[in-house]
Amino acid sequence: MTALHPVQVSRPVSWGEMDTFGHLNNVHYFRYVEDARIAFLDSLNFFSSSLYSVILKNECEYRRPVVYPDTLKTTCHITHVGQSSFSMQYDVWSEQQQCLVAQANSIIVLVDQETFRKQSIPLSMRSHLENHLSQYMEEQSHDHEK
Repeated sequence: MTALHPVQVSRPVSWGEMDTFGHLNNVHYFRYVEDARIAFLDSLNFFSSSLYSVILKNECEYRRPVVYPDTLKTTCHITHVGQSSFSMQYDVWSEQQQCLVAQANSIIVLVDQETFRKQSIPLSMRSHLENHLSQYMEEQSHDHEK
């Protein structure tokens, strides 16, 4: 299998993203995750096709607080491919702290743009998603062997 390069998005933390407690407000993590998801889908030419998707579920585990100034790098991986949906995992890395500060997951469902009824993932898109999933699973098994 040809190695696929994971999508990574790097973005500086803005001062205005801090909350009253002096750390990155939780809502902004979802924006960083969205940046990575959009970059990933863009790499598959998702938006040039007639596909339409909605987020069924978003969740985030906050591991360490992030404070200004910092730059966060977010990578994403496919963790499941279903008939009409797929799941993604996102790792949010702090350059300042040199560690993982959050991990998020989402479920994306393909729907008909008019009716919003679920629709099957087209074979060509399914193939790309399954290739990414296979690579991620292979990387995970190598990491556990170490």
